[in-house]
Amino acid sequence: MFGFKDQVKTTRPSLAALGIVERSAANAYAALIATGWTEIGFGYHGTVHAHPDHPDVVVRFARKADGFGDYAALLRRGFAGSDGPHAPRVHDLSVSRCGALMTVGSRLTNPMPDTWWLAYAHAVIADHPGVAMDEGVRDRFRTEWPAHEPLVDHSSFDGIREEFRAAWPDYEAYVATLRAASPRGLDPNVGNVLVGQNGNPVVNDPLCDDGFGLWRSPFSRRLTRCADALRRLVGEALGRAPVAA
Repeated sequence: MFGFKDQVKTTRPSLAALGIVERSAANAYAALIATGWTEIGFGYHGTVHAHPDHPDVVVRFARKADGFGDYAALLRRGFAGSDGPHAPRVHDLSVSRCGALMTVGSRLTNPMPDTWWLAYAHAVIADHPGVAMDEGVRDRFRTEWPAHEPLVDHSSFDGIREEFRAAWPDYEAYVATLRAASPRGLDPNVGNVLVGQNGNPVVNDPLCDDGFGLWRSPFSRRLTRCADALRRLVGEALGRAPVAA
C-alpha cells in the first residue's frame, strides 16, 4: 500500500521543486511515468508514485479531486491531532482547472501481516453508530490479513484494546475529531491505516471517494452545489418531456 509518513522537515517539497509541471487530468499520469515517477499503488480514483531521486516522498495523482483532497484540505487547515503522529503529512496540493488533484507527501509503509494492533486500528475507524463496515471491505481485509478480524467487539481484542490505548493514547481522540470534521462516516478500507516513522498507526485516506470540495473556498463550494442542483433539475425536466413518436 501507500501513503504519507509522519515526518516533519524544515523544508517541505513542493510539486514545482520536484520538477512536476504537467498537472492536467489528461496528461499528468503519462508525464509522471515519463519522468521516472513509478506507480507504486492505486485506489479508486488515484495513483501514487515514487522516484528514486526522492525516496522520502510520494506524489499522488487523481483525475478527479476525491476524498483524499478533502482530507488533505482538512489537514492543511489544521484541527486537533492533525500535526500529531496519527495524521499524514501533506506538503503540497494542486487542483487543476479540470479538477485533477495532485499532492506531495512523505512516505509511509504498509503494515506487516502480523502487526498486532492492525485490526483494532481499523475497527476504531469503522466503529460509528449506524454505520457498518462494508462486506466487500471486510473481505479485502480478510484476504490481505487473514489472521485479523476488524470487529470492535471481537474476542481477539481482549487485551489488545488496552495495550493499544496505552501505546497510542491519542489515536481514538484523533479519529473522533476527524469523524466530527468529515462530511460523512469514515472509510475503514484496507489501505487506510498505514505505518509511520516510529511504527505508529497513521490514518491515511479515511474519507469517501466522491470529494466534497473542501479544498475550495466556502463561496466556491456553494456555487458548485447550486450548479449541481440546477443540473439535476434540468435533467429531471428533460426526463419528463414527451418523447417524439
